[in-house]
Amino acid sequence: MNTRARFLSVVEAYPGYCQICHEPQLVGRITVTGWPYSGLACSRCLGQLADEVQRRASSPPFEVSLAVALTGGSNGNGHAR
Repeated sequence: MNTRARFLSVVEAYPGYCQICHEPQLVGRITVTGWPYSGLACSRCLGQLADEVQRRASSPPFEVSLAVALTGGSNGNGHAR
């Protein structure tokens, strides 16, 4: 695992309202490195987002672009590694 600082992190968790499903849940305050704002998300919504990432990653166009990025020296965003 990478020892660098995380891009996305949970600062704290407490009862509140999820900003994704708008339901009362145990939510985590989520921060993004370099972004001054934070959001609140419950574990169910975060799990659904993770499922969506997996679903999109298993589609053929992603698999082809990932192979090109890995062999072409790019990180997939057009930036050299």
